Amino acid sequence: MKTASADLLCIAPHPDDAEIGLGATLRLLADRGRRVWACDLTRGELGSNGTPAERWAEAQEAAARLGLAGRLQLELPDGFINAHDPAQIAATTAVIRLVRPRWIVTAPAPVRHPDHLATPLLVKKAAFMARLTRVSPPRPAGRAWPAAWPEGDPARPWRCEAIFEVCPPGRTPSLLFEVTSAWTAKMEALACYRSQFEAAEGRRPTLINDAAFLAQVERVARHWGFRAGVELAEALRGDAAPLLGDLPPDRWT
Repeated sequence: MKTASADLLCIAPHPDDAEIGLGATLRLLADRGRRVWACDLTRGELGSNGTPAERWAEAQEAAARLGLAGRLQLELPDGFINAHDPAQIAATTAVIRLVRPRWIVTAPAPVRHPDHLATPLLVKKAAFMARLTRVSPPRPAGRAWPAAWPEGDPARPWRCEAIFEVCPPGRTPSLLFEVTSAWTAKMEALACYRSQFEAAEGRRPTLINDAAFLAQVERVARHWGFRAGVELAEALRGDAAPLLGDLPPDRWT
């Protein structure tokens, strides 16, 4: 297998989910010179507010704010993410093989929404299939930012190093990223999703366009930050463990 083309790929079910769950970490890593990609599995067509076209325009704007190397959007059915659907597994496998990331992270935390619960399972299965030489998915349908889809062959196997998901409050994280310096960028990226977070005239009231929602996002980050002894942090959990040859340079919390 060839060298990784990306350092991290964040796979989320809907536009804005990557930003909600991990936006500050994505910007933090981009600021460190890492090649960070995002992939929305669906167009968010069942959302109470905003059309798929509006949401894609907002997603592109947010991607630029976060300094992403690229963003993809598949056309899996909103509300019906299914880790056992061969077509959905094939499309996600193709994305992993085209982007070729070292790490994959799913966001937001796997709670409440059925798509949020199903996405980590779908991604884990697709990452396994991406390793198998006899699996040969077609190029999936979808959109790409800032230009075309990554070049390459979706039939070429790829093995990523680790798979994580955003850690829900109350669970034990595997690792924490201090994101204090990137928090403003996260809030700016979320503000790009005007159709989702602005309770403007003509918009239907929802959980996420209530001001309390973004306040809760910050409370979660402050909770993880308190645990780590910093102001703000985002947390991941997964089965992978680092292989070390020395004590790491970063502080252990």
